[in-house]
Amino acid sequence: MFKAILFDLDNTLLDFWSFKQKAARAAAKAMVRKGLPEKESKVYKRIFEVYDEYGVEYQKTFYQVIHPYKLEVGQAERIQQAAIVAYLKSKFNSLRPYSGVTSTLRKLKKKTQIGIVTDAPRNKAWMRLVLSRLDGLFETVVTTDDTMLKKPHRAPFESALRKLKVDAKDALFVGDNNDRDMLGAKNLGMKVCLAKYGEKFSRTKKVKLDYEIKNFKELLDIIK
Repeated sequence: MFKAILFDLDNTLLDFWSFKQKAARAAAKAMVRKGLPEKESKVYKRIFEVYDEYGVEYQKTFYQVIHPYKLEVGQAERIQQAAIVAYLKSKFNSLRPYSGVTSTLRKLKKKTQIGIVTDAPRNKAWMRLVLSRLDGLFETVVTTDDTMLKKPHRAPFESALRKLKVDAKDALFVGDNNDRDMLGAKNLGMKVCLAKYGEKFSRTKKVKLDYEIKNFKELLDIIK
């Protein structure tokens, strides 16, 4: 039995990529509807180009999309705010845990300590946890603001283990990203489990996985 199970957040517990696509689509539609002289499909594509360049947590994404059109400042602001409102409405409606996550976490919590190690900023991570109603389940939540370092650096993992008072060899890490989650946890001496249902990026590092799951509920079989 593991003394602790640590989880990545986005694309492991939450269907983050699905929400991001829906919210970006809503924002693109709002921008065109409010007067941005461009096709919705191109605006949507540009949003993800900005994410690729600056990261998915970038706070000026819509400004970067709108600015090249050299619109009158009031019109540009109107379009940007419409995009933000549409994005947030979609976010509140569509950000959900994967199927089986909530019930499985509650069962795991009765057996061991559970926590989160995420590269998301503190405010974003907690907003997502509150929206998905997972915020009261974890003994610790370590965000990128807590160590100022991202996975696969050992510091975020060490911070969570230290707070739980658990050695790495007695802990399991569950995540969707081989090169960050699996590599970082494995290098520290933790057992690792790849959440294949959330894997979005190709693996560039060789990591010996201890477990793989195609459905979150499969974790219950692993800890038996």
